[in-house]
Parts: sequence; C-alpha cells; structure tokens
Amino acid sequence: MESLVNTALSSMSTVNKPQRLFMLVLFRVLCIFQGKATYRNLSRYSGISEKRFSRWYQRDFDFPDFNSCLFEQVVSRDDECIAAIDASFIQKSGKHTEGLGWFYNGCAGESQRGLETSLLCIVHLRAP
Repeated sequence: MESLVNTALSSMSTVNKPQRLFMLVLFRVLCIFQGKATYRNLSRYSGISEKRFSRWYQRDFDFPDFNSCLFEQVVSRDDECIAAIDASFIQKSGKHTEGLGWFYNGCAGESQRGLETSLLCIVHLRAP
C-alpha cells in the first residue's frame, strides 16, 4: 500500500516533498491505530508532534486528484471495472459534533440530522 500511495503522491504536481512525507506518515498511522483521530492520538502512534499535525491539517490537499492517481495505478485501461460508493448514515445528536448535518437515511427513507460515512471501492466486472 505504501508504494502505491508514494507513487500517487509523487505524480501529483501540487504536492511537494515535505507534504508527501507527511501524508505518507498520516496514511500509515490511520491504518494502524484505533480510536479518535485527534492530534494527540496521532502523535502517539507516529514520530510527529501534535503541533506538526496541527500545522499540516491547516493546509489544503487535493484528495480528488489523489484518488484519481490511485485509481489509475490500480486499474489498467483494458480492465472492465466500475467505481462503487456506499454511503452510511450515523444518527447523532448535539450541536458540537464536527460534520453534523442533514443526510439521507435509507432505513428511515428521509433526511435526518447526523453524520455520513462513505466507502469507495473498485468492482471488477470480469473475474481474472
């Protein structure tokens, strides 16, 4: 996984070397730890300080371009595949939860106040 992410980050013209190194560490840490992704928790599982996480989180990162670069590495043009997304609703109350808003809840058949989480995957239409 790390080599795919490194290649994708290297092919992005908007990402310089310090940001590429930070993003590599960030993705590695997010894969191994459990719990809330606070700066303190992230710093416990990596060699990066809370202050450094705070500084890098304030900068922009082009996630759509990053996802496109990853997709191009994994799937060749000859493959017959599609990208699928699965959105899940999480019911949440309160006023201070980050990302809280109105999202469609398929179980209730209506929009409700809460959080949404999404999963993106690649589906090969033909077996190898």
